[in-house]
This record gives sequence, structure tokens and C-alpha cells, in this order.
Amino acid sequence: MKRFFAIPICGMTTRRLNQWLSIVLLSTGLCTSTFASTEQQCPANNFADFVKIFSSDSAVQKAFTASPIKATHVVAEGNIPKVVVRSLKDLPADELSVLSAESAAASSLAIEITFPNRVVVRDQQGTFLKIFVFKHSDCWVLNSTEDWTLEAVMDDVARTDHPSPGERELKKGVMFDRLVNKASGESGVSLYAASLDSYVDGARKGSAQAAIAAAGISLSGQAPRLPNEQILKLMNQGIQSNPDDGVFLSLFYCDEGEYGNDKACIDPQKSMATLDSAALRGSTHALLRLGEVYETGTVVAADLPRAMACYREASKTELKWSPAAVERLLVRGVVMDSSIECIGAGGTQ
Repeated sequence: MKRFFAIPICGMTTRRLNQWLSIVLLSTGLCTSTFASTEQQCPANNFADFVKIFSSDSAVQKAFTASPIKATHVVAEGNIPKVVVRSLKDLPADELSVLSAESAAASSLAIEITFPNRVVVRDQQGTFLKIFVFKHSDCWVLNSTEDWTLEAVMDDVARTDHPSPGERELKKGVMFDRLVNKASGESGVSLYAASLDSYVDGARKGSAQAAIAAAGISLSGQAPRLPNEQILKLMNQGIQSNPDDGVFLSLFYCDEGEYGNDKACIDPQKSMATLDSAALRGSTHALLRLGEVYETGTVVAADLPRAMACYREASKTELKWSPAAVERLLVRGVVMDSSIECIGAGGTQ
């Protein structure tokens, strides 16, 4: 429970203490308002119930907002974003308007109550993200605000005369990802989600890089997990511009993002066809992966001569791993046979 006091108007007090205070204030020229003690009851101790009332009642907002209050936002400093933390006596008049369900809906924003003490207001494109953090003593009090919206920062940092489709969204997703290191662990969860939203928006606008980034951050476990159908769509979009990304798609056909198990490849035919296609388009990484697959027998039956052919083909452009792989197979007695080709064995066991 909080207690608030107002300064008295001179001559209007009823208690001796108040009269004394009025005289003091009169002598200093500070006597300006009525003196009264008021008690603002805590509207609710349950956080969700409190937020519902707080979001729609300006009097409750005023009574249960800390002063000073910590406010975090992002600005552009040169070519990089900078996190600025300030201590404010009062919040701007419209700062809490986004907590209103009607206001949020009008701006296509979602309000998420994140227990135990946070309210996240965001959209689904990574263009708006504010976090309101409360603390509880006798009641809940808004203790800090975090504005991670990057649109103004992007205008200064990511200037490009002729940006490619989705390029801005891709850069914004990268920026959200990097800002996680500047945020608390709880806020970092929201920043990763905003990064994913930005990448997905970039992919929707035509960026193959954003598509792969969206699939990658989703599968990493840092951001929310997208449905498998959407991940496949994003990966297939990505490999159109970078055949090396076919390796990731081939892996997904095998494990669907469930790492760390020894289960058999779920769809070996699609996995191998993806690697073959990527290799034919010039992906050395796909050739190395094909060599590994044929050497270990993890996707299709082991075929060491074909593995040798893949490593030898990769060695024409990749000088770090393929020579060692060729040597390893030579030690095992595998003979080089130029009649055997790496690509085209199919996906049969």
C-alpha cells in the first residue's frame, strides 16, 4: 500500500501540524496546494489482474509508477546501435498508451503478459517492441521501461541507396540478435523473437539470406520454433541464391531439427537429392557432406569409393579438409577410381 501527501493551501488546514507547515511554506513562498493524505489501494495482487486494471486506468498508472523510473532505448551512434539507459522523473504522457487493448489493436500490436513481472508489447514484423517491467512490494509498481524499437535507428545505421528486397529487415534481424548481449536474459527472449520476426518479414519481401537466417535462429532454440512446413519453405527459398545452404536443408530432411539422437534419417531420398542438387550448382560444402555421408553410411549405405570421388571433387576448390579426407581413405585401402562419380547415386539404402 502506498501513501501520498499533497502540499497544503495556506489558511485551509485543520490540524495544528498542518497550520505550522502552512506558516513555514508561506514564509518561503512555497504554499501552493492543498495538504491531504490519500491512500491508493492496491487494485490487485495477482499480476495479470493488476496489469488489466493498470493498462486502462490513468489514475492507477500514476499512483503505481515509480519516480524516478528507469527508461531504456536504442539510438544510433555512428554505424552501430547504442543502448541508452536514463532515469526519468516522469514518463512521457503517451508512453503507457500502448498498454491499452484498444490502442494496441488499432496499431496491430500484441500485448503479452510474461510472468512473473513483465508486459511485452510487440508486432509480428519486428518493427515495434516495448517491455514494461514491474516490481512487487506492497503492490505492483512499474519500475522500468525498455523501448527496443529499431525503426529510427535503422534509418540512420542501415542507409542504402538501392536496398535489395528484404535487406532492411535482414539487417534489423541481425541488429536485434546482437542487442541481446546488451539486454537482460528475460528481455533477450523478446529480442530473439523480434529478430526472427524481422527475418521472416525479410524473407516474405524476397531476401533469401533472411529466409535462411529465420530458419537458423528458429532451429537454434533461441527464438520460437516455427512449424516444420514453414522452415522447409524458408530453406528452399534460401538455397535459390546460395547452394551451400543445401547442406542445412539436407540435414533437416534427416532430423527435422531434432539434434542429438541416433535415429535413422527420416527422408534419405530428399536429403541426398538436395545434396546432389547443391553440389551440381557448385557447392563444395555439399561435396564434402556427400563424401562424409558415403564414408559413414549415416544416410545411405556406406560407399567408400564414391566417398573418395566426392572428396577428390571437393579438393579441386577446397584445400583445407578434402586432402586430409582423401588421405584418410587411402590409409584405409580405398583406391582412387576415376570412373566413379560422386553425384547421382540416388537416395536408396
